[in-house]
This record gives sequence, C-alpha cells and structure tokens, in this order.
Amino acid sequence: MALTETVLAFSTRTLRARLTAPGDEIPLREETLVVNPTALPLDLGTDRPSLVPALRSAVLNRVTLRHPGPLLLFTGWDQEDLADLGTREGWLRIGDDPSLAAGAGEGAPFPAHTPLWRSPVEQVGTVTLPPERLGIPSAARTAVPLRLKANLWYAPAGTDCHIHRKHDFLEVHTQIAGRGRMQKFHAQDAATRYQDLALEPGATHAPFCAHDSTGAWHYPWHRYWSDTDCVWLALEYHPC
Repeated sequence: MALTETVLAFSTRTLRARLTAPGDEIPLREETLVVNPTALPLDLGTDRPSLVPALRSAVLNRVTLRHPGPLLLFTGWDQEDLADLGTREGWLRIGDDPSLAAGAGEGAPFPAHTPLWRSPVEQVGTVTLPPERLGIPSAARTAVPLRLKANLWYAPAGTDCHIHRKHDFLEVHTQIAGRGRMQKFHAQDAATRYQDLALEPGATHAPFCAHDSTGAWHYPWHRYWSDTDCVWLALEYHPC
C-alpha cells in the first residue's frame, strides 16, 4: 500500500513533521517520534504486544505501523537549530499577537516580553473522543467529535511561559526537543506549585482538565517551563 502523508506547515528541512492518512502502512527505519492523537491505541505489531496509548506518544524505530486513525510523525528533532525557529515565516512571538497574549483569560495577562513563539497552526481533521478522554471528570455521556488543531511552540532555556488556566478546548502537549515541565498551581502564583511533570522528547502528558455538561473545559492554574531550549507540540481538540 502506498504511503499517503502530508508535510505539515511547521516542518523544516531538518525537523520533519508529517501527518499520515488513516489506514496507512508506515514502515519506520529511523528514530521517529510518533504521536497518537486518537482515542484508539496504536499497536506496534511486534511479537510481544506493545502499544502507544490514546493521546500519547513514543520514539519508535524498526517497526511497521498500521492504525485506523491519523498519526503525527517527527524526525530530526535532535539536529534542528532551535534558536532559529522563531525567525521562520509564520512563527509569532506571543507578545506580538494580542489574541495570543489574551489567552490567559482571568488573572494577569501573558507578559509581552515573554520569549515564546508559536508556529503556524495546522488543521489536522476531526477526531472523536469518548467521555473518558474528554476530561477528569467528564459530564459527557457519549463520544464527541472534535476539530483537531496542531502547532509547535518554541522557548529558550529558563522561560516562564506564564501561569494561566483558560482554554476553550481540550489540550495536551508532546515534548519534541529539549527538556521542559508542565507545572500546576493552586493560584496564579509560582509559590503555590503542587505538581511538576517532567517532559523529554517523546513524552505526552495526560489531559488534566474537567469537562462539564455545557461542553466547557476547566483547567487548574498551569504553565510550561523550559529547562533547556525547547520545542513542544500542542494538540487542541475544539468543539465542532
């Protein structure tokens, strides 16, 4: 079967980002960071059962993948000049876009000087998630179709990406390059941190929002913190 894939807008000549078509047979012959954005586990087809769970990721090689949903594939993340990403066409510094800076919602806004850049946003397609994937807890009783968007973020080492809690969608992050942290807080105050989730390339954190009967998502105060120069993937699941 011929491989059908789309090169994503935030792909570079070194950091290659691709979207596969549902049902494709995908032979991997180099280190590949594979993101499973669907509700179905990804079977690696090995002699002993091995899976990439729903909404998770892994660095894989020497396997042939078959999956009924789309997958995102990344290669070359360890060779990319990360500091150059913010200068590429379509990338925006958060302080240069009022709509991005306003994303904090309640509380203090994103500081305009924050060295945080967002890539172009890709429309991945529609993904249907069951109630148990929509939030902890979720008030939904049936599966919900969602529009999936994807983009990269870049921040240099030691960047405080701002404590916030407003999102009108379900969001998870995958570490692509460097080392960072997803941190949670009781208030919009760094001294109230209560959880620190370390992220290395290939790691995706679990959703950590609640989903109510109106379809809205509710997040704790949280932020991304970059230990080194970092690139991470944001997957946003929006109501259709």
